[in-house]
Amino acid sequence: SAGIVHQAALRGVTLRSLWVLNDAGNWIAYVVRAPDFVNQRWYDHFPGGRIPSSTALFAIAEASGTSSTATGGSIAPPLVPASEPRHVGGPVPEVEAAAAIVIDAASGAVLHEHNARTSLPPASLTKIVTAVLAIEGSDLDSLVSVDGNFGMLDPDSSLMGLVEGDCFTVRDLLYGLMLRSGNDAALAIARHVAGSDEAFVASMNAFVARLGLSDTQFGNPHGLHDDLTYSSAYDMAMVTRYAMTLPTFETIARAHVWETSGSRVFLMRNINTFLSSYDDGDGVKTGFTEEAGRTLVASATRDGRRVIAVLLDAPDRATDAAALIEWAFTEHDWPR
Repeated sequence: SAGIVHQAALRGVTLRSLWVLNDAGNWIAYVVRAPDFVNQRWYDHFPGGRIPSSTALFAIAEASGTSSTATGGSIAPPLVPASEPRHVGGPVPEVEAAAAIVIDAASGAVLHEHNARTSLPPASLTKIVTAVLAIEGSDLDSLVSVDGNFGMLDPDSSLMGLVEGDCFTVRDLLYGLMLRSGNDAALAIARHVAGSDEAFVASMNAFVARLGLSDTQFGNPHGLHDDLTYSSAYDMAMVTRYAMTLPTFETIARAHVWETSGSRVFLMRNINTFLSSYDDGDGVKTGFTEEAGRTLVASATRDGRRVIAVLLDAPDRATDAAALIEWAFTEHDWPR
């Protein structure tokens, strides 16, 4: 459903609802921006959120002119409002980062920020958006034939290890994208989902517009440095807040290892050291380029509460993220 809403937004159409006629002749609705319980019959009708390609749908859009931009409007993420935690303890730890933010995932409340709205190179944090669009817009078990046209990639950059003639599922490529931070996997996904790098990048920019984020622009699907790719700690936190509501993304982001089942077998291990060093860690993504420095989106969940930290240009990113998240958990009270 989210993929359909996104594709409509990419074309400048803001959807209000989707409708399908079930076998009993009754209409079932998906209401955009509504809490999950409102759309429960829709989720029951389409288990796992996957809509067969032959399904006839009826869509209702906002009236002409209500969309805020020509590249996607301002469709809010499907998150249920929650009460904000209250700071009751000590000062935030000092960290060495050009920009940082800590948020409560449930409410979106900012618990701490430093230069959080400054646009900086995100490096491979870009791949979070690439993963979301693949999850929302493709069949994860479909096979992708790799064209091997990755000549523009630095061979010393992070790669899944794809070569021409490889055939993997989208799911395998997603693990290669997130665990190994494969720039080649990013390009293979982009071309499979959108047909070209350029079309996929347009979809990425429509996605951040859909979330109402204004500090971000993408020029490629992998995050290697170019002048067209930048984001802020705040925007990456909100992108991740949305991404972690997708069960498939959450599963991949917290995975320590994955073995492919395609034309070759790769045993891939997650390069995110925060995930293995912080007991409550459950994601998400690291990044590095010379221009961006070391970047990190870290997520941890304790007692059912998730905290997300983003650090840009942070030399000791995993240690600093752990300190910020531990402060968030121990120095705040959450409403019961």
